[in-house]
Amino acid sequence: MATALPLAPSAQAQPSPIAVKTVKSWTHKPSGIAFPSKIDGFARSAVEDLSNGALLDTSIAYDDPISRTHVNVYVYHAAMPATAIWFDVAATMIATNDKFGRPAALGDPVAFALPGSSVPAGLRQSFTITQIGRSSGVAVIALGEWVVKLRVTSPVHDASQLDALLDRMIAQIGWPRALPPLKPCPQPLVFGAPADKVTKDRASVIAGAIMGNIDRSVREKAAKNREAPGAPAYCVHPDRIQGRLPIYQGETNEGSYAIPLGDSGTMLVIARDTLTALLGGKDESSAPWTVTVRTLDQWLQYPSYASAPPPVQAIEIVQSEKPLSTTSIYGKQSQISLSPDAVAN
Repeated sequence: MATALPLAPSAQAQPSPIAVKTVKSWTHKPSGIAFPSKIDGFARSAVEDLSNGALLDTSIAYDDPISRTHVNVYVYHAAMPATAIWFDVAATMIATNDKFGRPAALGDPVAFALPGSSVPAGLRQSFTITQIGRSSGVAVIALGEWVVKLRVTSPVHDASQLDALLDRMIAQIGWPRALPPLKPCPQPLVFGAPADKVTKDRASVIAGAIMGNIDRSVREKAAKNREAPGAPAYCVHPDRIQGRLPIYQGETNEGSYAIPLGDSGTMLVIARDTLTALLGGKDESSAPWTVTVRTLDQWLQYPSYASAPPPVQAIEIVQSEKPLSTTSIYGKQSQISLSPDAVAN
């Protein structure tokens, strides 16, 4: 597949340093996660906001000058707060990264339990690499609305030592319950020819915008009850975009699928517009297909199609089309904005 991938539907934010006292713990207030000044002998070296001051995507760096090993902990407000999905994306990014030479996994992903719990809560995996360093690894866990990702690369430690380091660092941060790794799809979707765009109407555009508000309400209710939002049911499709980014096939919404636009929480989702069908008193099987980009703080709705656009077309849509609506899913107030040509043919 030769189509270039967008890393996000809009310009990327520039890292913004956050002033933190060297000897004190720093708390990411939206998630309540505290990051000590030192973890396992590693000194916290930087705290940065990657989301224009909203703390929707934050990086906390730790360094060990002796082993020259670098650790980044990312906290981001993912489109789908699911451990298994974002672990699979992150592990794939390591396994297919040419800069690492020939990465080789130490073993299968390890499900780890959180301190004080016997229930597996997150997933981690370490790799032997042949360029840049000796090893690289990742650990991921969904914590309510947030996903926390630890990334470590070392020029000194081998993969086993790096895995033990990840385990020790994880033990010094608090976490919730976890999900098992994603499984390959037993019956992968066969993607067809490019889909035809359907005529826009105000009712379907508004219904698409409302779906973002529904997701927001579900998240807010879960957060109020101190619960993690229900994880979406997906399996891993055998195809990959440009040989790297995975495709996740929906298990409950037949024919639906999702493509992560990078490994920082933004997702392109193709699914039936069941709400429009419901409001119109029609059978779900006749509903059009929606193209939605779910970012850290917004849902961007694109034109609908008579059938499910295949992955290459779906990516081309978000690169070339303008969103019909934008729905905010984070912050104190929910806002829906409609494009001026939302109902134009």
